[in-house]
Amino acid sequence: MNKNQLKDVLSFFHDSEKLKSVLRHSWLSSRRRESDPEHTWRMSLMAMVLAPHLEKPIDLSRVLPMITIHDLVEVYVKDYPAWGVRPANKQELERESLHKITRNLLPETAAYFVALWEEFEAGETNEAKFSIALDKLEVIMQHNE
Repeated sequence: MNKNQLKDVLSFFHDSEKLKSVLRHSWLSSRRRESDPEHTWRMSLMAMVLAPHLEKPIDLSRVLPMITIHDLVEVYVKDYPAWGVRPANKQELERESLHKITRNLLPETAAYFVALWEEFEAGETNEAKFSIALDKLEVIMQHNE
């Protein structure tokens, strides 16, 4: 990686840091609102604990990155709770956001992120189905806590 590419990657990390400020509709047991990265962190733990017990094997080396980037689009597009009103073009807005946030990554890395996000959104692979289930389960758990 050359000096300019490294500057671009650092710019990506700077942009992605904004996700830490994105608050979700869930409240923590400490009575503060949950952030997107906190949700992602617990989904990752859940994946590692539950994956060995699934009837159909899944590839954690795909699930964990998928979980990590599934809400990255919310840096530029807000979090829309499942029970709330969503814009008709939500997926288009999220895709534009993903392209914007990955614009400074090397093309192959950006393409990898986009492919993982699209796989999650399509929900067709076992890895995507598991990730989506964890996404929903983590929210339910948090609401009950």
